[in-house]
Amino acid sequence: MTKNILIAVAFLTGLGLIFIGARFLISPEAAEMSYGIHFNEQDDYSFHYIKGIRDLFSGLLIGVFVLSKQTKALAVTLLLGTIIPTVDMLIVLNKDYTGIIQAIPHIVAIIVCFLSGIILLKSKKRPVNDFSGLTKIIQSADENKESIIEFNILPGEKTPWHYHTLFSETFEVLKGTLEVGRNNQIHQLRKNDLIIIEPNEKHYFHNTSNDECLIKVTVSPGNKNFEHSILILNGLAKDKLTNTSGTPKKLSDLALFIYLNNSQMIGFQKMIEPLFTYIAKRAIKNGNLKKLELQYCKK
Repeated sequence: MTKNILIAVAFLTGLGLIFIGARFLISPEAAEMSYGIHFNEQDDYSFHYIKGIRDLFSGLLIGVFVLSKQTKALAVTLLLGTIIPTVDMLIVLNKDYTGIIQAIPHIVAIIVCFLSGIILLKSKKRPVNDFSGLTKIIQSADENKESIIEFNILPGEKTPWHYHTLFSETFEVLKGTLEVGRNNQIHQLRKNDLIIIEPNEKHYFHNTSNDECLIKVTVSPGNKNFEHSILILNGLAKDKLTNTSGTPKKLSDLALFIYLNNSQMIGFQKMIEPLFTYIAKRAIKNGNLKKLELQYCKK
């Protein structure tokens, strides 16, 4: 939780730097007053433009590291970047007409950058790819009206918002905890809790804990492709072919999983759904699905 808060603070800091940098470029005199000094530029705003570009670049760099989840790079940047507000503070305090009040924004920036950098640098990444769970077909659609599957969800593993058109899903937590979003509500499920997702209901699940979660999913009516999608994903995870969120690293594997799973995308992702369908059908035609089924779906 602390790590997420610090990352959010860093992102806001980046946005603030972008604003300050843009202000020095667009309205240099007003930005100068906020900085805490007076500069007799005589229509020469070179200093302002230099500072504006510096802050704009710094803010964009922080934003890129946050959005790309490069926590270590973000931490080092914040820690080393402490030198910037430190020098700014010394410049402000060196003026005869300024005092501690004018230096407060720079002091706050020093504290935020230094503490955030130190804490983020010491934060440990969760070992989310140490696969030790299972996937078990309890009841198959071959002989029954429902598919019932038990499988584990790794720490940090999550799905995007999506929905299914061919079946309903009932999630029952057998071990651990699971966050499930359904329509506009977020549910925190614990052992023995269950939730029903009807066809066309948008939903997601996310294991936000540090422990694996074991769930039982009942698909009604049963769907053989859904069963295969879970078995294939399980096999890919065992072979370290998924990322920390449980998503297949190979694009064709991801497309096949979405296609077999009858997952319909939500929002802007809907725009790329035809592309994934095309990739999946091409993978089926090329025999890639058959290979995955032979490798991971054998009884």
